[in-house]
Amino acid sequence: MNRAASLWFLLLLAVDGVDRVVSTEDYDRICDAGDFPDPIDLRSDQLTVLLNGYSEARLPLLRSLAVSYASLPFVAAVIVIWGNPSVPSARLAIPTVHRPGATPISVVLHRTISLNARFLPRREITTRAVAVCDDDVIVDAASVRFAFDVWSTHRRRIVGFFARSHDLTPRGWIYTVHPARYSILLTKFMVLGTEYLFRYSCGGGEGMKKARGVVEEARNCEDILMNFVAAMETGSGPLMVGGDRIRDLGDVRNDGSEKMGAVGLSALIDHRKRRGECITEFHRTLGVMPLRYGFGKMVKDVGEQALCRKGGKLVLCDAQ
Repeated sequence: MNRAASLWFLLLLAVDGVDRVVSTEDYDRICDAGDFPDPIDLRSDQLTVLLNGYSEARLPLLRSLAVSYASLPFVAAVIVIWGNPSVPSARLAIPTVHRPGATPISVVLHRTISLNARFLPRREITTRAVAVCDDDVIVDAASVRFAFDVWSTHRRRIVGFFARSHDLTPRGWIYTVHPARYSILLTKFMVLGTEYLFRYSCGGGEGMKKARGVVEEARNCEDILMNFVAAMETGSGPLMVGGDRIRDLGDVRNDGSEKMGAVGLSALIDHRKRRGECITEFHRTLGVMPLRYGFGKMVKDVGEQALCRKGGKLVLCDAQ
């Protein structure tokens, strides 16, 4: 394990808590473009991490993730978007890294539980790209770097690791997982251009206002709507990338008790149904179905997949 990977792993295991300044979001001028950095001045060699948090039980992991992302040299800032106003701010202490020029970590407390807050434009963002991610997904440093590199050559697309699909049935649009194609990337971890935050939150006229209302009512589907926004802008679908060591701790397929598994299966079926309804509503309110399919995954290298016998075992021939 190299030094960077070791640092990442250690930060995930144990972090000392140190208080950080906690702020509240000012909504008064959230859509005033003149109140934000000039797009020309935004940095393209770094990204800003927007880490979403809600569950108090996951605070230890959220703290570790915040510090881990802040340790990466290509991360300009980490902004924790806290969407659970019932949790006292005193409990949201975020660790800091005590070194000159340390990457800042801040917490933004939101007055509501709206998932639209994940995509609000923010004055603190000084980069051309943002990584939007969840507090129960662990992505290794090399995979974060790769996703950012792919975005850097496809700046109008959404890039991410977790893909889903939409489909049309006689009963309407459905949300599904397809083995050979995808049209939606999830906010478990996605990289996108900062300008899409403004387009999601402030653009699109009455249609987008109604679509954001669907997200409010459902408390779901903000990621699907962002994929709509990007697809309407580009006429293209998102880009899925391959990762090295990614753990989704919120996936119902994780090992657990039988009770958890049963609840997870039921929740999964209902979850897909509700998200299919969101797709239908977005189509209706926006008057267009812009989602486009992708059929491949970008990987860091293309190696020989044949098996060779080494040391009495069958391994990939490229294995050292």
